[in-house]
Amino acid sequence: MTKAAGLYRDAFQIDATESAYLYGAARAAHTGHDLPHAAQDYEAFLARPDAEPARAQKAKAYLVALRAELSTQKATEAEQAVAGGDNLLGATLYLEAWRIAPDQPEPLLKAALLERKLTNKSAAIEHLKRYIEMVPAGAPGRGTAETLLAELTGVAQEKSVAAKPAAAPKSVVVVAPKPQPPAAPPPPKVAPAPAAALVDAGVASQPGGGTSSRKVVGWTVLGVGGAALIGAGILAIVASGQQSTLDGNLLPDGNFDGRKISVADAASAQSGINAKWTGVVVASGAGAAAVGVGVWLLATARADVAIVPRADGFSLAGRF
Repeated sequence: MTKAAGLYRDAFQIDATESAYLYGAARAAHTGHDLPHAAQDYEAFLARPDAEPARAQKAKAYLVALRAELSTQKATEAEQAVAGGDNLLGATLYLEAWRIAPDQPEPLLKAALLERKLTNKSAAIEHLKRYIEMVPAGAPGRGTAETLLAELTGVAQEKSVAAKPAAAPKSVVVVAPKPQPPAAPPPPKVAPAPAAALVDAGVASQPGGGTSSRKVVGWTVLGVGGAALIGAGILAIVASGQQSTLDGNLLPDGNFDGRKISVADAASAQSGINAKWTGVVVASGAGAAAVGVGVWLLATARADVAIVPRADGFSLAGRF
């Protein structure tokens, strides 16, 4: 199902007006147990102003359940870290579990208990206060949190009341700057070798600097054409799938089954499918034209060749 989620995301990149692609990607990733990507897709779909209300309501419910599952997984990792003796990692993972599902306060209390053991009192106090604000009076764990908070804040107040001795003034020491060694003289300039020396070494200067830029343009146009053809193929797959789904609602007489889909909905769906096929034709034509231009530019790029005299005869030098 993760492959299907990727195809839905590709389709949305091609046609960003269809928010339903984001919903399809989220459902495919969720079904395939790719929970982090599913959460991202649900959030992106819900952020769309054109999200269908019925699907938006379902997406919210799916997202709440998904976040709770992710939070539980992270809390399990925290328990394993604590069992292995790593309280610091355990506290970090409990906080991550709470941030994934902020409506679940239990990981926050467990993180505060570990922070107290680690003598990180400021963090423990902050998280205990947050936990007490979230849970109602009389809830399990609130009494423990209030007792621990009173203990930690009492210690903090005792420490703040204790007078601190005035710090002795620090003496100012002036350090004289170290003498810097003289700068090294610049390297001597070397005059360029004369043209005759280049000829003796078998190197000849040739014109035609525009050849490399022509090839760069050719490869760039060829790449754009190939990308357009790939996009057209993906859009064709999506349009074909939607057409098959719509045709499944036809009766033997060629009319739509009103029990499955209304005529207005069928017409709207067919209009969207026709628009996609139009996009396929346009993208295919533009991609094919770009590929042809790129191939022509590469095929007609000039290669420079010259015969260079040498001490022992002649050699052939070229630039392609």
